[in-house]
Amino acid sequence: MCRFGTDLSKLAPPLKNGALARADTEPCRVVVVGDTCVSEQGMATIVGRDKRYHVCGSAHGFYDAGELILTHRPDVLLIEPFLEDRDGILWVKELARDYPCTRILIVSRQSERTYAERALHAGAAGYWMKNGSADELLRAVATVATGKIYISPAITALAVQKFAQRDGLPQGVALLSDRELAIFSLIAAGHRPGEIAHELGISRKTVESHSEHIKVKLGYANAEALKRGARVLLGPATGSPQSPR
Repeated sequence: MCRFGTDLSKLAPPLKNGALARADTEPCRVVVVGDTCVSEQGMATIVGRDKRYHVCGSAHGFYDAGELILTHRPDVLLIEPFLEDRDGILWVKELARDYPCTRILIVSRQSERTYAERALHAGAAGYWMKNGSADELLRAVATVATGKIYISPAITALAVQKFAQRDGLPQGVALLSDRELAIFSLIAAGHRPGEIAHELGISRKTVESHSEHIKVKLGYANAEALKRGARVLLGPATGSPQSPR
């Protein structure tokens, strides 16, 4: 799997709308691009073991990766973009433009929130930290394949810390308590009540109660308005803007 053109089986013809339009019985087509042969093989092995996915091929060099993506036009591209001194963010932007039906999941060692923020603005659908578990990697692939945004918990934690310290808060958000602010930032990152409860170590009922208080303080009519408002106010700072697609 370390050389370009490695096909694991024949591909089904690509569909116009990518992963979201494929039949339930068809595996999601994935291409893996690592910054080393070991990284490439490891990610391809983890994803390939899951029957929901078909790893079309893998590469660990810039030119081989470009040829592979052009040939297979995958539903999901799992990629470490900083290859051979190339501007990774610019490459992500080009890939998002040239392959609008491909969901791009960035793999990175960088835990700095700014890298995730730039990658998402460039057109990526997710940002997974390389030190995460195999289960977390599969969760990230599944999230972006279904049209959602995925942010690694390490990045989310940085965002929560920033806003808990109230650095540069948008107007109106200062009305929130520290706990409400942490929940609001996680809502902005696309997390659901159960996920927020797990990450903050509180009950779902407590999360829902705080969410109600946030709605009252900031004037949101319902849960959907709360989600939209969170993305508008905190999206850039949490690294979780709305999907660019």
